[in-house]
Amino acid sequence: MRNRVIAILAILATLRHTSSETVSIIPHDAHPGYNVKKFNPGTNLNFKLLDSGFSQFFTMLQDGSIMTVSDVSPLVNRPIDLMVLEDKGNISETHLLQLYVLDRRNILSFKMDNGEEVMGHIPENSKPGTRVNGIPLLQAASGLILVPITYSIIAGNTGHAFELQSSVDNEVLPNITLSDINAGVHLVSAQVLDREEISRYVLTIQASEPSGINVAVINIVIEVEDENDNNPVFTQKVYRFVVGDDSMEGDNVTTAWKRFSSIGKVEATDADGDKIAYRLATPTNYLVIVPQTGDLLLSEEPMDEIDLELIVEAHDLRIPSRTSPRPAQVLFHFKPPEPSKVELVLDLQQLEEREMHRAKRRVTRAVRPTKRIEFTETDGDTEGRNVFQLEKETDRETFKIRDENPWVTVEPNGAVRVKKKWDYEELGPEKTIDFWVTITNAEKGGKSYRNLYSILFHPSLSRAYKRSI
Repeated sequence: MRNRVIAILAILATLRHTSSETVSIIPHDAHPGYNVKKFNPGTNLNFKLLDSGFSQFFTMLQDGSIMTVSDVSPLVNRPIDLMVLEDKGNISETHLLQLYVLDRRNILSFKMDNGEEVMGHIPENSKPGTRVNGIPLLQAASGLILVPITYSIIAGNTGHAFELQSSVDNEVLPNITLSDINAGVHLVSAQVLDREEISRYVLTIQASEPSGINVAVINIVIEVEDENDNNPVFTQKVYRFVVGDDSMEGDNVTTAWKRFSSIGKVEATDADGDKIAYRLATPTNYLVIVPQTGDLLLSEEPMDEIDLELIVEAHDLRIPSRTSPRPAQVLFHFKPPEPSKVELVLDLQQLEEREMHRAKRRVTRAVRPTKRIEFTETDGDTEGRNVFQLEKETDRETFKIRDENPWVTVEPNGAVRVKKKWDYEELGPEKTIDFWVTITNAEKGGKSYRNLYSILFHPSLSRAYKRSI
């Protein structure tokens, strides 16, 4: 056996190499019709296989392919030179094709190579020398030839990000030669990896015996796993929003608006690609922020001209979460509109019409102090739940909702209950639930008056306001 191995090594060592052609390996049990090699013909189809001592085992097709036509097992462990003539019209060129027929049991192959893509993964920011997860020990098996095998990364190793680690002594090198047939190599990181720079590597690992003829290759895909190592960063340090004053400059100037309309938005980016939420670090009654989008909504119109300086923070939606190291500054200027003479006349007309309408209906309307009740959005999830209680001025007051409302009911004792689970998406553009309540006082001869109640919604917080009309 030893003499046979030495003889095979001697034959491999004498095999001639050319710069124009590589050596092709053929298994000894290749069936007739086995595709050995295909020359690129371009527009030229004039190829001819020249006669030689081995040409009877092969044929050349018109498309430039060389195929086997008979059993090649008699050629085991013998170097084969085939000459191909290419006729280019006024000139001709010959090509040397070097082949080698090996016993299939001696052909190197990776034990884990089943034709499918081999996947591995490694967390970003792992220290150098960390093994790639999901990749077992890499071993190239050869049935009969017991020779040293050299492992190396021959492609895809961008920035020399990975190296090989010997299973014998744990030595880490770009190329490792092993004489133990039971030994192999592990794939390890050679440096700290940054997913935001490169998130995916496709490495080609090669195993070869000393002559360089008997070679096995395998492709390994490595995904770099994301770690939350980046804070959200605002695109601007300062945002300026102006409402009602077109003489001033800002990132967004609004001259026409309505309640809960957007006056502008802040924006932050996250290098990890995480979703971002926003919050106002400076409390105010005039503005609210939509956590998911960063839109600032005008929740209450100031009576006078004001200037506000607000602070907005951003954080990613990961656990644990990271917050922007520097919050954004929001400068807000509001100038209320000046009422015109025509508007005043219309207001007076509307007041007169209301008084006439009030007299006809013989309804007394009392004005109660406006109050605000805050509760979480999920308080409207349960049907029949008591959301809040209407206050009585006397014990003999009773309450009744004036018109049918799809969202709430009102009981005689003033309990406001959820009629149907509140759905923010189904609400109108104002995002409110408005309902009139008739309040009857038995002590005053059954006289009644009406109050309007509104529940105002925001994406993350619902507020109920009670106001009188």
